[in-house]
Amino acid sequence: MKKSKLPNFTKKFVSASIIGDEHNYTVDRPHFEMQGGRLFLVGTVPHGVSNGDWSEGAVRAVAWDRVTDYLVFDSAEHYRKGLAKFEKYKKKK
Repeated sequence: MKKSKLPNFTKKFVSASIIGDEHNYTVDRPHFEMQGGRLFLVGTVPHGVSNGDWSEGAVRAVAWDRVTDYLVFDSAEHYRKGLAKFEKYKKKK
């Protein structure tokens, strides 16, 4: 995919699902980079989003060709609010 046709996530917060993985990967203020001939979504592991994530603040690179779907939020706070709603819904079921 041409870089000009890629979405601009530079001021966003993205949660991506990966083929064959049950976890979502959150990336704060990501951008696209070519690495080793593959396209990656690169940003940082956000602070305070998951409980005790040892990798908070580290650079995270998600292989774009492995992403099955993603959610885009305006901020980590926007993500946390959505996640809280989801958790509340799950408890009701």
